[in-house]
Amino acid sequence: MQKKIILPLVDLLKQGMDPSSLSLALTSGALIGIFPVLGIATVVCGGVAVFFRLNHPAIQLANYIVFPMQIVLFFPFLTIGEAVTGNSLDEISQTKLAETFNLGFLPAVQELTQYFMLASLGWFLALIPLFGILYFSLKHLISIRLNP
Repeated sequence: MQKKIILPLVDLLKQGMDPSSLSLALTSGALIGIFPVLGIATVVCGGVAVFFRLNHPAIQLANYIVFPMQIVLFFPFLTIGEAVTGNSLDEISQTKLAETFNLGFLPAVQELTQYFMLASLGWFLALIPLFGILYFSLKHLISIRLNP
């Protein structure tokens, strides 16, 4: 399994990549992957990879690995957004979500847009410190791993 799957994947990830570029691709993929709006991370990662000439497999791999965290971190990001704006929305629950969609698709989108906007603000505010921590940690680890 290691010869057929793992080693070719590692070679693909390392292909033409120095520790800085690889850690930038992995960090970008991870941080875009936790953006609180579902369904857009893969496209955004692809665009960022093309624009900044990053390793596509690395950025998408990081994006897919952190996907479960996107759902888990929605509420902390929402809390940050609410705290910064002073805007407090009703607690979102399964029942409220079902009732919202029973009103129709457009009212549901309008209702949920407020939650997504505040969560996106929280994500944006957490982005800089998270980027610094993750980028420099990964750069150090990759440098050690590639240059033993």
